[in-house]
Amino acid sequence: MDRVFQIFISSTSTDLQDERQAVSNTLAKAGYMPAGLELFPATDQQQLDYIKRIIDRSDYYVVIAGGRYGSLSDDGLSFTEEEFEYARSKDIPILAFLPENPGNIAIGKTETDARLKEKLDAFKARLSTGRIVEFWNNENDLCMKVMLAVATAVNLKPGVGWIRGDQAIDPKVLQELERLRIENTDFRQKLADLNRDESSTNPTLVASADSVTVELLVYRSEEGFPDSISRTISLSDLFVGLYDHLLKSPSEAYVRELVGYWYRQNLHISDYCELGEKSAIVVRDKLEALGLIKSRSIIAGFSNHIAWSVTEKGKQFLASRRTLRIGQSGSAAT
Repeated sequence: MDRVFQIFISSTSTDLQDERQAVSNTLAKAGYMPAGLELFPATDQQQLDYIKRIIDRSDYYVVIAGGRYGSLSDDGLSFTEEEFEYARSKDIPILAFLPENPGNIAIGKTETDARLKEKLDAFKARLSTGRIVEFWNNENDLCMKVMLAVATAVNLKPGVGWIRGDQAIDPKVLQELERLRIENTDFRQKLADLNRDESSTNPTLVASADSVTVELLVYRSEEGFPDSISRTISLSDLFVGLYDHLLKSPSEAYVRELVGYWYRQNLHISDYCELGEKSAIVVRDKLEALGLIKSRSIIAGFSNHIAWSVTEKGKQFLASRRTLRIGQSGSAAT
C-alpha cells in the first residue's frame, strides 16, 4: 500500500514566511503532505494546543531557524521552541536547519532585543545537540537540503504515513487478524482463572504462559525493506521493561518502536528495528488476557489508533515482581 508521509514545518512566522512556504511547496510537489499551519501561526496558548494535535499526526518534524526567536508562550519560550519540545517529547524524528551565515541576515529580520537574542542562541545550541543539522544559505539551498534530509529519514526510519481509504483494509490482513482472534480466544479462556483473584498477579503464575515468539523488523540503512527475524520473548520481562512508558498510555505504533529499541540493545543490533505489526497484536492480546494492560481505540484526524495502558492488576503485578526480586536478593545475601 502506498503511504503519504506528513511533514510538520516549524519556524518563526514573520522572518521566515517565504522560506517556509517554499519548503512546503517543494515537499508537496515531491509527494509529501506538508503541515505548517500557515494560516494559523502559533501566537497564543490555545492555538499551540491545536498545533500539538497536528504534530501528533505528523511523521517527521522540520524546524527552520533564522534571525528571530519569535513570540513568547506563557512559560517564556517561543512558540517555535514549544513546538520543538513537544515533537521531541513524542519521539518524532526532528530535522533541524540553521542559517550558515547569521551575520548576512537582513537587519529587519534579526533580533534587536538582547534578551531574545540570548534565547535564540540557546535554542540554536539545543537544536545542534543530539542530532545532525543542516546549514542553509538561501531559499533554494534550504529547499534542496530539506528534501534530501526528509528522503533520508523516510529511508532510515519510515513513519506511519497516510493511506488511501480504498487501500486501508487489506482482505489478507483481515483474515490473519481473524485467525489471531480465534487463536487468542482459547488463550484467554485458559487464563480466565488467573484473572479472577489476586493470585493472577503472582509473577510465578504469569510465567506459566510467559513465552511468545514474535517478529522483529530490522531496517538496514542501505536497503528499502526490513529484514524479519524471529525471537522468543518473555511477556513478564517485556511488561516490566515497558511499564513506565505504559503509564503514559502510548500508541501501539510507539510500543512497537519501544520493543524494537529494547531488543536492539539486548541483541546488539546497530540498525533501527521494531516489533512487527501482527506480533504487536499477539502481545497485546496476551497481556490483556493476563489482565496486565487494557487497550482502547483513539480516533486522531482521519486515522484510528490503539493505545495501551496499565491496569490496576498490572500495577499489582509489578509490585509483586519487585518484591520477589528484593526477596531473592535478600536470600542471596544471607
